[in-house]
Amino acid sequence: MPTRHARLPRFALAAALAITATTAIAPARASLIVALDTPAMVAGADTIAVVDVESVRAAWDARHERIVTTVELIVVESWKGAAAPAARVVVAQPGGTVDDITMTVFGMPRFSPGERALVFLHGPTERAGVVGLAQGKRTMRPDPVAAGAAGRRWLIAPPQRAGAAFVRTATSGPRVPVFDVVARPLDEVRAEIRAEIRAHAAQGGVR
Repeated sequence: MPTRHARLPRFALAAALAITATTAIAPARASLIVALDTPAMVAGADTIAVVDVESVRAAWDARHERIVTTVELIVVESWKGAAAPAARVVVAQPGGTVDDITMTVFGMPRFSPGERALVFLHGPTERAGVVGLAQGKRTMRPDPVAAGAAGRRWLIAPPQRAGAAFVRTATSGPRVPVFDVVARPLDEVRAEIRAEIRAHAAQGGVR
């Protein structure tokens, strides 16, 4: 089966990206991506929010060389950044399927219309990217056992690996990478992230 390889700018925190465009979905081949912990995710994000995925669409770029997927998000809760609840945020990322052509970017998060997620985004809200690739999107689901005073209680899952291998560097230290965490209640994650945002600001963080 013919395969075309596309070359894309590498996100600063990724050790490698494997990108393949084929007439069918290619077999998974791991990319090596630097594993991030929560402080690194917070420091790298301009926007941290709970969002609902409104739409996902893929299209060729203007030169018909690459497929780009555009994801429209509606903010439910804003934890960092200027995007208020009910605001629209647009994520653009390489990869996707148009007709019978699929471009796969290993390590890139996958979004599905109708799902709720916690996202860490960098860049302007009209064309944002995801911090740490797959590490910056965590799917949420209702807790099947517990319910809060308002009814539904949400759990936040760890990030999916999306075909990538996450590696720790010599300077990673003892902190736990975000992909190693377990599913946790929304209230706990919200408190942790907001505390980290305050700590980052107190240390002179510019974001």
